[in-house]
Amino acid sequence: MKDGSTHFAHKQEHAVDMDSGAVVAVTLHGGVEGDTSTIEKTLDAADENLKKAREAGDKSKTRASAEEAVGDKGYHSKRVMVDLALVGRRSYISEPMRGRQASCSNAASPTCSRPAACGARTCAFTTTSPNGC
Repeated sequence: MKDGSTHFAHKQEHAVDMDSGAVVAVTLHGGVEGDTSTIEKTLDAADENLKKAREAGDKSKTRASAEEAVGDKGYHSKRVMVDLALVGRRSYISEPMRGRQASCSNAASPTCSRPAACGARTCAFTTTSPNGC
């Protein structure tokens, strides 16, 4: 850029076997893609490589898929955490300082802080609502 600043053209992510320290997958993404949108692709690449390694080598020492995900707070979102839990992956992703967040079990309940946004859907981690509720 003319003012001396730079913009990321790409970013790389890597998946590492925490027991051995071996790099299991390396993925390259566009610089404007957020961490929350790229973690799934990186974990899928790791699963594919682990599957190939298991087929080619000693099955007793190689896991069938990535069982845990570790990441910094850039990877944290409700959707990522739910997706990891649904596929059975344990997550170690720090939660950013966002302050108190609204959580309710039902949009019709009197304690729901966002009934207009939720509509008739349930809130918190049980919905696929695009509005984040």
